[in-house]
Amino acid sequence: MEEEGIGGVEVRPTLGMKDPWFYRNKIQFPIRMQNNRLQMGYFKAKTHEVVNIKECYTQDPYLTEIAQIACKIFEGRGLSAYDEKTGKGLIRHFTGRSGSQTDEMLLGIVVNGKGIPAGFTVAHEIKKQERLMQRQVTRHQDYPRLPRRKRIVGIVQNINTSRGNVILGKDNTTLLGIPFMREKLGGFTFNIRFFSFFQVNPQQAAKIYDLVKDYAELTGQETVVDAYAGIGPIAIWLAGRAGQVIGIEDQAEAVKDAQENIRLNKLGNVTMEPGAIEKVFPKKAEVVILDPPRGGCSEKALKVVAKSSPRTIIYVSCNPATLARDISILMKSGFKAEFIQPVDMFPQTNHVEAVARLQSI
Repeated sequence: MEEEGIGGVEVRPTLGMKDPWFYRNKIQFPIRMQNNRLQMGYFKAKTHEVVNIKECYTQDPYLTEIAQIACKIFEGRGLSAYDEKTGKGLIRHFTGRSGSQTDEMLLGIVVNGKGIPAGFTVAHEIKKQERLMQRQVTRHQDYPRLPRRKRIVGIVQNINTSRGNVILGKDNTTLLGIPFMREKLGGFTFNIRFFSFFQVNPQQAAKIYDLVKDYAELTGQETVVDAYAGIGPIAIWLAGRAGQVIGIEDQAEAVKDAQENIRLNKLGNVTMEPGAIEKVFPKKAEVVILDPPRGGCSEKALKVVAKSSPRTIIYVSCNPATLARDISILMKSGFKAEFIQPVDMFPQTNHVEAVARLQSI
């Protein structure tokens, strides 16, 4: 951290997981044709060669098993795999989300074209294999003895005809069930859609949200601004201790989802403001939560935040480099970085989440 100009800031010991396995609640598997077979899994390091994933000890076993089943169904129906070089082929990605505290799963099929032939039938065929998925998880000797059996509540088809590396397109069709799943965390319920951002490790996410609540030292009177609010988990988490919470989010669909989650949890002191931080940030805020994507905050956004004269800024980051850069800018704007608390959000990898607290000087 000293190399970034923020030397002297206390970096606390990393908070780990007691059982750091099978925690990941999301998959995004590319599908390619290799050796005349459909392969579904992850890219081999530094290549776009797909490694077929039959077992994974960091992700929910139900997602692993349903992906294998879906791949066989796609192959059995003769569906073609996307070819990055030619831009041809139909099936690009298979995605899935699962609820750690619910029994719900939401699946997605990303296609390069108008849609899957007999797509509704394909979705129902996957749904019919739910019991097979459950049996395979139960019988696998290395999987934990899971108390709940998960069920598929929805399957969504997404259209992406672009030639780039972006996984999702803009058009979605619900092939089966509903276009969202529910997750419970910290006593709150969240609707999570196919394209929503939600932390992949719910156990550690709850730990981070608790840290944010503790570090904010709220008295029940403050106006809190949750920048980069997404579908609203941090804003909702803080509602019980704040006078008012204002969430800011520039993705229209995320704003709609956040508003639905606010209603779902019956919170009267949380509102969502659509728009970019640089344009809609209020003139005055007592406590600010920053939780940007990996690229961090723009310098203009940080200046707008500093101009609102908050007493406390809590910065949640998944990228230590941009965290250090942004803290350095805030320190030049009249704030002192007190400490940084790393949290092992992604066990078995070299990535880390961190929560920093800054106070006005």
